[in-house]
Amino acid sequence: MRNDVSVHRVVKTSKGRGQYIESHCHAFFHYIYSLGGHTRVRVGEEEFQTAEGSLVLVPPETEHAIVSQDTSRCLDLKFSCGEPLRTRICGLPRLIPQLGERESGILRSVFEEAVGQEADYDEIINIRLYELLLLLLRRQRGGADRSWQSSALVSVPSDSRIRQALELIERRLDQPLRVSDVAEACGYHRNYFRSVFKEHMGITPSGYINLRRISRAKELMMYSELNISQISQQLGFQSIHYFSRLFKKTAGCSPSAYLARVKEDRPINVLRNENTPPGEFELPLQSGAAPETELPPRRE
Repeated sequence: MRNDVSVHRVVKTSKGRGQYIESHCHAFFHYIYSLGGHTRVRVGEEEFQTAEGSLVLVPPETEHAIVSQDTSRCLDLKFSCGEPLRTRICGLPRLIPQLGERESGILRSVFEEAVGQEADYDEIINIRLYELLLLLLRRQRGGADRSWQSSALVSVPSDSRIRQALELIERRLDQPLRVSDVAEACGYHRNYFRSVFKEHMGITPSGYINLRRISRAKELMMYSELNISQISQQLGFQSIHYFSRLFKKTAGCSPSAYLARVKEDRPINVLRNENTPPGEFELPLQSGAAPETELPPRRE
């Protein structure tokens, strides 16, 4: 990459009403992406109210503090980069009230890579953050985002009926869905549809449906309060045992093992360097010292 983007830490945190991170600063960039609830964030002299889908940028050496207005959840990305990208990022808005579908998908995929830690996950995380930064810079310049509306990071097939099939599958991930139903809705005979779908997507329709359902199951484990049985039911599986077998075959571990990885607050060191704290978090979560929903005072 031209600008040496390096993510050194990914953190998923939850805060209760009135809990806060005291005022502090550090030598790296910090993005705060809201997964739910509401927080107030002070960045330098500015204060922002966040909600689900918002993104706050904290530049290096900038004092900042966070307080939760209710039960809130967020993803934090700590990263550095070289010039001239560093200067360009410092010029981005401190608050983006609502990210687009493509940008949100990239952020969530960064966390999934950090949790999974499969081969070369650190390089994939750096590449995806670089893509996000370029998209945000494009947005700042007023460029159009022509991304496909699905959050899946896949190429858009040229065949309009295959696109129709993919959109139908996305809409009906939470319902029982037969390949013959998709083929009929798109005007194909079942066997011919299977052949055309595999030619375009490199996978059979039933295999794709299963992959999308397991991907959606992972999202629900990470970002919702549903248990495994509820997730299985919501995604249209007739049996939790079949769901568990398919999940383990696809994800390499059982649903309960995956849920244990992602459910608790998780700091994940992607790259250990001088910015990596010796403890679990840079600063401990505080309660009670500040008024319930007011930001803690600035440092003297």
